[in-house]
Amino acid sequence: MKKILKSFTFYFVLISFLIIYLHQIGQDSKSIVLISFNPILDIISKSDVGREFMNLGIQIPSRTILGSISIFWYIGSVITFIIYGLIFDLIKYLIKKVL
Repeated sequence: MKKILKSFTFYFVLISFLIIYLHQIGQDSKSIVLISFNPILDIISKSDVGREFMNLGIQIPSRTILGSISIFWYIGSVITFIIYGLIFDLIKYLIKKVL
């Protein structure tokens, strides 16, 4: 349990769920924090094929300008934040191994 609480991945997943929650309650009505501040999702949203694929999922009602968002955007957010956390954990591990 201590090891989990010391990992970046755990906290990045918590941040991801916080961003999703804020999007759901309407604090991110234009999806700027959910999509535009996430580099991987931002690249996907600028690609026509990527955006169409991400919008194919089940539409979840939210308090946004459009009124709903595909569940794939939320899943993508969680997955990308897990990737970011794993990268930081790897860097932390390598620094501890070298020092």
